[in-house]
Amino acid sequence: MDLMFKKSNSERLGTERIPRLLVRLSVPATLALIVSASYNLADTIFVGRLGVAAITALTIAFPLQMILAAIAQGTGVGTQSLISRLLGQGKKLEASHAAVNSLFLAFIYWSITAVIGIVFAEQMISMFSSDPQVISFGTAYIRIIFMGSFTLFYLRATLNILRAQGNYFLPMIILIFTAVINIVVDPILIYGMFGFPAFGVEGAAIATVGSRVIGCVVMSFIIFSRHNEVQFSLKGFRVNTEVISKVLSVGVPTMLVDLMLSISLAGTNKILDGVAMTTVLIAAVGIYIRFQSILLTPVLGLSRSLVPIIGYNYGAKQYQRIWQSMKLSLIFSFAISLIGFLIFELFPGQIISIFNTNPNLLEAGVIIFQRISIFFVIFGPALVVISFFQGIGRATKLFIILAIRQFFLFFPLLYALTHWFGHPLLWFAYPITDGIALVIGLILIYYDLQKLKISKVLPFIKFKPS
Repeated sequence: MDLMFKKSNSERLGTERIPRLLVRLSVPATLALIVSASYNLADTIFVGRLGVAAITALTIAFPLQMILAAIAQGTGVGTQSLISRLLGQGKKLEASHAAVNSLFLAFIYWSITAVIGIVFAEQMISMFSSDPQVISFGTAYIRIIFMGSFTLFYLRATLNILRAQGNYFLPMIILIFTAVINIVVDPILIYGMFGFPAFGVEGAAIATVGSRVIGCVVMSFIIFSRHNEVQFSLKGFRVNTEVISKVLSVGVPTMLVDLMLSISLAGTNKILDGVAMTTVLIAAVGIYIRFQSILLTPVLGLSRSLVPIIGYNYGAKQYQRIWQSMKLSLIFSFAISLIGFLIFELFPGQIISIFNTNPNLLEAGVIIFQRISIFFVIFGPALVVISFFQGIGRATKLFIILAIRQFFLFFPLLYALTHWFGHPLLWFAYPITDGIALVIGLILIYYDLQKLKISKVLPFIKFKPS
């Protein structure tokens, strides 16, 4: 255990060779993301055997889950960015205050979401479907997820406290451990095995929350251990509004960036509700989103490992290390995105059949996969750029770009194509808005770099005076 929490652990963020550092942090981060994504993937695969309506219910519930995940991840990234910058400045006491206050935020989030889940679960699902069976499945599932959301908030907070110190190995082990439990217990509770009753869709939610409970218990022993580099305890705790403000200054824009996926899927579900083959189309989109999250995990793992690297070296004013990290990350992320693009374009039918072999689902899904993924090659590099701004504590402009893409371009175009032409032409809304958003984003980020004087961070990039 001592080896995992060496006092020099965070200092390696500013001294270790960049290629080695990226591999050491991103590999466990990627594995952790893969097993984390397996929660929803496993739920969908096992629940998929209950029929297309069950897949549709989980697809409708998925954006609601993503809201919780975005809140948890945004706060975690804000905490991680702040702690890594403070460690880079040698301020370990302030880093400890940030860690404790992130746990306080986890409790506040849960207090609100648990009440929402108990009172409004059915209303939330009914917003996106009029199918009674879908509503029944979705309500049962999402109510349990919301009531047990403390396990998500607490687990993400503690994992990011470790990552901020440059420790990505233990978070990987914990997430693999909890994911394995979830995958093993899923079929037992869904179908009723070994003497357990068949809970159906509810069983998937119970397995998810239950596995996270075990992860939270393990993480509690770790973060309150004397071996932890960021030493803290709850004794004498007080709410530090300045620390919370700094956490949320990065966390809120990050939440909103992550929420765009949830908003996109929820809006798509709403726009498609009532058109021909609604259940089939929504199920196909849900499968695409889940598989996309798997393909992007290497890039997500890399980009999240960039946050403490950039944050620490930004605090330590070691700007050349930031530039080297970004250059290698952009090359890798583009390569992974290109591979993902080819998989979506060439093998959509094989992917869909993993979840369900319904002929209508396969026929519609192939078209959906191939059209949504036309600009998939830009997704990876975009994630790297987002991590750069998160690392230096600036993420607001990225949210603005995504908001323009979502609300002013995508939803109006999807609505128009859906009501004018329907399936299959409506799916061109995705590549059209992605292409336009790319151009707008490049323009806005260029001027933002000038305004923030990022030439001080990346000294090899020269800008003309504005």
